[in-house]
Amino acid sequence: MASIIHKKKGDRRYYYVVHSSRVNGKPRITKQTYLGTAEAVESMILEKGAPLPQQARTIEFGLPAALWLCAQRCGIVEALQSIWPQPRSAPSIAHYLLLAAIHRICDPGPKTQVEQWYTDSILSRHLGFDSKRFTSQAFWDAFDRIEQQEGNDELEHAQAALLGAWRERNLLSRYVLAYDTSNFHTWMSTFNERSEFAKRGRNKQKRHDLRQVGLSYVMDGEAGLSLCHKVYPGNLNDSSVLPGLVDRLVGMLDSHSIERESVTLVMDKGSASTVNTSMLEERGLGWISALPWKQAPKELREMSIEELEPLGFAHPGVSAGSCMELCHGREYLLVLKYSSCFAAEQMQSVVNSATKAMESMRRLNRELGRPGARYTEEGIRNRVSRYLQAQFVSDIVNWELERSNGVWRLNFSMDCEQLSELMGKRFGRTVLMSNRVGWSGEQVIEAYDGQQKIERVFRGLKNGQWISWNPMYHWTDSKIRVHAFYCMLGVSILQHLYAESAKFWKDLTMEKLLEELSGIMQFEILYPSQGASGPQRTAVVIPKRTKTQEVLAEKLRLDEILTSGR
Repeated sequence: MASIIHKKKGDRRYYYVVHSSRVNGKPRITKQTYLGTAEAVESMILEKGAPLPQQARTIEFGLPAALWLCAQRCGIVEALQSIWPQPRSAPSIAHYLLLAAIHRICDPGPKTQVEQWYTDSILSRHLGFDSKRFTSQAFWDAFDRIEQQEGNDELEHAQAALLGAWRERNLLSRYVLAYDTSNFHTWMSTFNERSEFAKRGRNKQKRHDLRQVGLSYVMDGEAGLSLCHKVYPGNLNDSSVLPGLVDRLVGMLDSHSIERESVTLVMDKGSASTVNTSMLEERGLGWISALPWKQAPKELREMSIEELEPLGFAHPGVSAGSCMELCHGREYLLVLKYSSCFAAEQMQSVVNSATKAMESMRRLNRELGRPGARYTEEGIRNRVSRYLQAQFVSDIVNWELERSNGVWRLNFSMDCEQLSELMGKRFGRTVLMSNRVGWSGEQVIEAYDGQQKIERVFRGLKNGQWISWNPMYHWTDSKIRVHAFYCMLGVSILQHLYAESAKFWKDLTMEKLLEELSGIMQFEILYPSQGASGPQRTAVVIPKRTKTQEVLAEKLRLDEILTSGR
């Protein structure tokens, strides 16, 4: 039964509602609820209801919960903690790397923002660490403790541990690995000599005025997991970087008893030099690469569409033809792939570029006719060359420069015959080369499609749609390597989460998944404390979810984060 009692502390009385029952035959208080002082009880009665909330706070739930649980289920947390064990009651280096990766997906920004983001996310309730442990300086100190010396490189050990964890859980595909390189500009000072990675080179984001770092990357072509990566100086070309990365990859394969012959590396044409293909042959790896157009046999390039064999329903609008030809000093399988969609995209792009070029040439022609115009022949030709620098545009725009009565005139026209030639024999065509001579053309094309996934990863890193590489506020090589590691770690977590979600949601896009998970929130309602020095009372309210969000929360088992330990 319930009754009200009081307890005297000092000169004040405090009241409680207690429930009593017999325990082992003796009366005992089994439950008590604190009411406060007589004044507090009176105030509650006068208010005739629950106390009014003081404020509400939004808690990010869906996306950080899904990412952390995904990292746990696919073995990432366990693998990282095997390299960096957790000290008593304090976060380990593994926690800092994982939080940096997840923050890059949820709310990209500098480390100074991680502390507040962590406080406002469900991870602070799940992990239980004080937010003061995740200041910018705390991240800096944690990353400083990562050993990166030759012979004891913990980042390489971590990559090997991740490969072992994924292989143990059967998360890897049929060992078709996509390889590509890219570069990322930095805001590093020209006079900063603390970094050997940041160099000037041909930047793929057109920021040639800035120093850049290069990244070579190998990922599972189907599962999308990051298997191996390497940061290199930004002034190196693509083909010179592959051998170093392959040596690391081969070492990881051998250490996990993965047969080299079972692995097929898919490359873009920028890395497919004769030296590299010979090196891959010596390492015992299979490979597929795009072949520069002019290196392919003319008979293969000019095959008519009618001669090509349409592929199955998994490749609509795609047809292919194959042959064995001598290339790079050996006989390899060459496959001509024709895609109707790619042909239409190329045609639209070329026509738009040609239109812009001829508009610029028309404006230049008007400027040449103005009185007092001062243009040299070399200057005019250089400007026209810049207008026509887009691919194929110089092939379909004819132009000539003449001088009459001291005035330069520019004449130009569209070469319709050349455009028709490109449409019939060039647009939509890609030549692939492989040492997998027993494969069919369709198998080679399916494997090469993994290259598109790695290109999407690089686009996502640069435009921030999936996980953002920028901003990178690091100016030493060791910190740049750590930055690359947790960015690639975030890619693996996100790709695995997407693969798991796609099993029950067809036609799912990465952007839609992130949007729906980001919309799953919780609200924390803060009420006045009980007494002058009592703790502030809180209540968690779950807002109404859409049908899609309910399905995601159920299938991904997001509520497990509320009960599982760190």
